[in-house]
Amino acid sequence: MPLPTRRLLAALAAASLLFLLDARLALAADAVLLLAAAADALLVPRRGGLRVERRAPDRVALGGAAEVRLRVVNATDRAVRLRVTDDLPPLLEREGPEVHELAVPARREADAVYRVLARERGDAAYGDVHLRVAGPLGLVWIQRRERRADPLRVQPGVLEVRRHRLLGMRHRLRDAGIRSVRQRGEGGSFESLRDYVRGDDPRTLDWKATARRATLTIRQYEAERRQNVLLAIDAGRLMTQHIGGRARIDHALSAALLLADVAAAHGDRVGLLVFADRVEQYLPPSQVTLSRLADALGSVQARMVEPNYPAAFTYLAKQLRRRSLLVLFTDVIDADASGALVSHLIRSARRHLPLAVAIRNPELEASATAPAPDEPAVFRRASAEELLEARAVALAAMQRAGVLVADARPQDAIPAVVNRYLEVKKRALL
Repeated sequence: MPLPTRRLLAALAAASLLFLLDARLALAADAVLLLAAAADALLVPRRGGLRVERRAPDRVALGGAAEVRLRVVNATDRAVRLRVTDDLPPLLEREGPEVHELAVPARREADAVYRVLARERGDAAYGDVHLRVAGPLGLVWIQRRERRADPLRVQPGVLEVRRHRLLGMRHRLRDAGIRSVRQRGEGGSFESLRDYVRGDDPRTLDWKATARRATLTIRQYEAERRQNVLLAIDAGRLMTQHIGGRARIDHALSAALLLADVAAAHGDRVGLLVFADRVEQYLPPSQVTLSRLADALGSVQARMVEPNYPAAFTYLAKQLRRRSLLVLFTDVIDADASGALVSHLIRSARRHLPLAVAIRNPELEASATAPAPDEPAVFRRASAEELLEARAVALAAMQRAGVLVADARPQDAIPAVVNRYLEVKKRALL
């Protein structure tokens, strides 16, 4: 569809002044301009002579930036001036101008380049590309739409993994609050003797060495490698809450992805279970690549449903026979739901080593301590206190039953879960 340019509008405005002198002269001038505009529109290159390509990554890390390149190829013998833009999915935010103006020489190409930021996680597609091509006389624009649907997946936690890469980056671990660990424990072959310190497992005492050295002595072993780590992601109602601008499940996925990277660096096999009111994904423990796991987690979306813990743990009991570190990313608030969770975690502790990663809600904690100047505020504060008390009771019950617990704020979830994993490896609890 032809659209007038500023040049044509200015020429028509000037021609209208001729009505002050002679109406027929003014009409003739308008007719000439319109005929010129029609000819200008006919001279605009056809679709075959002017094509556009989009080069954009199909994988972007949540919170990261990427470059999008719109390349316009002019296959005609005439230079072309145009404007180009494209449609972006809601997951991405454009940086810089929305419309780019290009001058493409004959038989050449030109690029419009801009950056995008990944604000939300999930699957989507880059949309259509829009062109406005100017005629050689500069009187009209011809607007075109290039139908496109280039796939995009915004992956969770990839930036965190890159920032806190554990293998050979111990100084970064200390900056992130993550402690290093020597590969010693109960399982595997004998490594060395050392003096007993408070907190050591009494089962590691070497009584012969104790008698010989006249001091309590324990045996250290090289920790067994290639163990199973199963990441269980609760994608139910509580994980839909937004904390600090990100959904709670995004914080959980980032921590899970980094834990998988750490476990792989320690030679462990990593598996995945995603569930809400039903089991949605399952990957058996294996030497999984980080890219494959990021792809699997990229499609996870929390839903406003109650998590079905019995179904998830029943399914897991059938699929996972070998003793494993079972890392559950969730939270506990509701008394009934947390009761079901606690009972199944305690039951799973008979075969596996469960670790519950409970991601706090700082806004709820703030409500429990906020001033209460009026009656509605009093009720809000009392409700928050009641929920936090129920949460504390549930976590305490887990710990009494031998379930490991990492109770952390969202920003501390990554170091908290990695530290607990490293503790498990150090003490050979698995």
